Amino acid sequence: MSQEDGGAPIARVTASVHRPPLREGDPAPYAGADGFLFVWLKVELADGRAGHGFTGRFLAAEVAHFLNGALGDALLNRDPVTETGLSDQMMRRFNPRAMTGVVVSALSALDVALHDLRAQAAGVNVSALLGGVRSEAPVHVTCGMPHLDIDALIEATAREVEAGAAGVKMLAGAKGRSVEEDAARVRAVRDAIGPDADLIVDANCAFDLDTALALARLMADCDLAWFEEPIRRNDVRGLAILQTENLCPIGAGQMEQSDERFGSLAEQAGVSVLQPNVVFAGGFSAAVRAAAIGRAAGCAISPAGGWDFLNLLFMCGTQPDGAVEVHRGQDRMARLILGEPLTLEGGKLPAPIVPGLGFTVNEEALRHAQA
Repeated sequence: MSQEDGGAPIARVTASVHRPPLREGDPAPYAGADGFLFVWLKVELADGRAGHGFTGRFLAAEVAHFLNGALGDALLNRDPVTETGLSDQMMRRFNPRAMTGVVVSALSALDVALHDLRAQAAGVNVSALLGGVRSEAPVHVTCGMPHLDIDALIEATAREVEAGAAGVKMLAGAKGRSVEEDAARVRAVRDAIGPDADLIVDANCAFDLDTALALARLMADCDLAWFEEPIRRNDVRGLAILQTENLCPIGAGQMEQSDERFGSLAEQAGVSVLQPNVVFAGGFSAAVRAAAIGRAAGCAISPAGGWDFLNLLFMCGTQPDGAVEVHRGQDRMARLILGEPLTLEGGKLPAPIVPGLGFTVNEEALRHAQA
């Protein structure tokens, strides 16, 4: 079909929480016991079509409860294809005061599922539905896990660059290491991957301002693509101070959940890279808005926080440049949902052309991994 074909109302909304199984060789969790939990949402129409959405990690059981309860009830008998503003309607109804947390996480999954249904009805992939700006995206691979000793760290990062990745991301601020130890690991990776590959250091909001400044000074000669979320709670004032030191570019925003926060990071903090993630920000719609806010302030756009198979659609659909993060710690999630992680072609991820999200959800495997 070349035109959107609606007319079938929503008959059922089902959300469940899942934990992907570990496979030998998978990186150890480093962000808490809930690090790999996620919510799967299935929105079924009366004619048998279904759209799928996902959101990750935080308060997963509560998010699923909201989707299965008040939000699901409000969606019944609505037409998600012809009512193109349904996601915004639900945001206004359930989040009139721009709260974050459970409500936005749930609406993230819903917005993804609604885009899936609309794209299927139009006979196109979500990336094309969003605009089809480009057919592929370069990749930054998160592979520098904190549990790796320095030799294994060098091997893991060099291997990804040799396989064609545009760059690699490594973690800092973990395992009780000092800033001197973190800086030595960063320098070792830079030496291993060479001067041309992008190198990103991600602190996952681990540091206070003084510690972040100290590490940034020690890494100043490592030519970082950016220093990601270095300061606790993504404190806007601290990020602004760090950015104005001009030691390295700063990135932030992977789990932010409001236009206002994205605006503060882009405009007041002046970060170099804004990083909206579809599964946290409020879905495709919110990620596109956040990117527009960032572009207007002069930011580059590059999602973080995993979920490459969804953020790829956002980036190829709407952004003329910027890389997609492939997170090796989350390969287990892709195996569960897709069957296998996405495959790089010539070092890049191609935008899928299959209508909808571009993949078939492995529903049987998901049911076996229900938390």
